[in-house]
Amino acid sequence: MLRTASATAVAVTGVQWAAAGAAEALPAPRTGDNPVVRENRAPGCDDWCLGRHETRGVDARRPEIQGWATTASVAPGETLGLRLAGRTAPVCTVEIYRLGHYAGVRARHLLTAADVPVDRVWRAAVPRTWVSGVFLAALTTPAGHRSYAPFVVREPDRLSDVLVVVPLSTARGPHAGLGLPGDFGTDTSASRWLESAGYDVTYATEEDLHAGRVDPARYRAVVQAGPAGDARWSPRTRAALGHAPARVVLARPLELSEPGRVDDGARRTAAERLDRVLAAPVSTPRS
Repeated sequence: MLRTASATAVAVTGVQWAAAGAAEALPAPRTGDNPVVRENRAPGCDDWCLGRHETRGVDARRPEIQGWATTASVAPGETLGLRLAGRTAPVCTVEIYRLGHYAGVRARHLLTAADVPVDRVWRAAVPRTWVSGVFLAALTTPAGHRSYAPFVVREPDRLSDVLVVVPLSTARGPHAGLGLPGDFGTDTSASRWLESAGYDVTYATEEDLHAGRVDPARYRAVVQAGPAGDARWSPRTRAALGHAPARVVLARPLELSEPGRVDDGARRTAAERLDRVLAAPVSTPRS
């Protein structure tokens, strides 16, 4: 059974979370009232976190449930595929979240599918209303064991100011443990910082650059989230990045909801670098 998030249900959750004292004010947009700014005005939801509704992580060595996206990214109008594998139950619940700022709640619930059979590929059409970003599928067994499957929604037809390249690959199947790459925290903290500051951003993966689905040369700046380990990427991906007008590498976490993890100077330095790029005149028309 497929169920999309209702505005009322998500709003109630968002109010309860805000009342707990975790909400943050959203700064003024840096690059206008763009789709990402409007998206982050929607109520957030923290039900994706472990511990919510008595959920717990899977066994790292023998996961009760695991899954991974059949492709690292999808575009609105395409079909999302999640390959599922279960060890203890024939079905699971799939919940889709978009990660962002959302007044400090860090995610927005978009879809729930209950009683999804495991040991097969679950598919769902990607609505055209989904805004480009880093997404997370939370996979939960009836007993409460949970793992995750990350993916990116790209919008190649929307020419944002900034393209964020997320080092997310699905070519080697699921990631160990909870299903998240080792650098996933750095990647998502960068996206939350960019969206909290109101930058006009869209997202892609290194696989998109390799396949030519997204052209970095069309954007005013490319932000590379995570370590600057280009050696892990294909020559075609590195060549595509070389055509970007400007690159900003965010190798350190720029966490907003946990201010003790990074000093304000790191965020200020990153903002100054990116603002300097965006303030520069455009030498050639973008198309």
